[in-house]
Amino acid sequence: MSKIAIVCTPAFGHVIPMLGPIAELVRRGHDVVVYNSDQFETLTTATGARFVAYPPALSMMDIANALKTGNHLNVYPLLLEAVPPLADFMLDALRGDRPDVVVYDAVAMWGSIAAKTLKIRTVSDSPIFVFEVFRHLVSWHELWGLTSGFVPQLPRVLAAYMGMLRFGIGNLPVNVPLYPVRGDKDILLTSRELHPQSPIFDKDNWVFAGASIDARTRPDQFDFSRLDGRPVIFISMGTLQFVNDGIFKTCLETFADYPAQFLLAAGPGSDVNRFGVVPGNFIVQQTFPQMPLLERTALFITHGGLGSVHETLWNGVPFVAVPQQFEQMRNALAAARGGAGVILDDEVYGRPVKGDELRAAVDKVLAADSLNWSDA
Repeated sequence: MSKIAIVCTPAFGHVIPMLGPIAELVRRGHDVVVYNSDQFETLTTATGARFVAYPPALSMMDIANALKTGNHLNVYPLLLEAVPPLADFMLDALRGDRPDVVVYDAVAMWGSIAAKTLKIRTVSDSPIFVFEVFRHLVSWHELWGLTSGFVPQLPRVLAAYMGMLRFGIGNLPVNVPLYPVRGDKDILLTSRELHPQSPIFDKDNWVFAGASIDARTRPDQFDFSRLDGRPVIFISMGTLQFVNDGIFKTCLETFADYPAQFLLAAGPGSDVNRFGVVPGNFIVQQTFPQMPLLERTALFITHGGLGSVHETLWNGVPFVAVPQQFEQMRNALAAARGGAGVILDDEVYGRPVKGDELRAAVDKVLAADSLNWSDA
């Protein structure tokens, strides 16, 4: 039996893919302790692992609010500023528990720093694609957006790095590309076939583990008897991007008279009444049990988070992707290359998606009877 420490980032898209592997490690008899913000305690302890809560240095809503603009680099200074308090916390925790290996999330720099300082073996787990700027750019507009959005953040970034120097330059993550933060082994929770190609994967430290999907780890509930036999269209903008209500309001207005039943996930912990009276063909909840729902779904309107892309492909459900940021655009493009869906890119370029374009995309996908989506 080994003692394994799992250091997480407080975001559902990073936590959920690891719940299945955590449960399996526990089943195999390992002593597993998971570190995360207290919001994720119930989800984590259901796997049988021990749970230790972070101090209040970083929360899921902090990350969600930083992503409102659609520029994922806005999260970078937020993560850097969380490193000193969380690295101090992890150093104390790991000295006391002394695990055989530390597994840390792709952006959990505090886990890497603590493990390196204490000379403990490391594994990085990444639920996101590796991003090499000049290899994986969607467009030059993306580079301009990243650059122009990042320049004003430079004072915060430099100040945060100065605060991290006390951990020792040799213990700081200085990889290129920066994410995922590298370990002795680097596990990518996707397939090499889906991931954008790169020669860096020829090195033997990279492991493509495939999509990590385990519906048993999800607590979300829904009364499926409420489905009335019409085609089901599921709408979800994920667990971070739901702070942008514009796309939800567009869906409610555009599809009020559409001959289908729409299930709209308004976001975990959000106010489902904020939309007022919704059309009769809509059911609105904070969350839905996504895997069992996708088994019954005709089409998925998604933001293109990698977890959602994996799950729609797994269930053979075609999608209309409305990415909110370029990272999600890359995920959707990877799946769309095989014909699994269509993409509306308005919002990544700062334009609200138009209702008529969204409706036309849904019509196009649902009318594609000649295409076997489950084989795409």
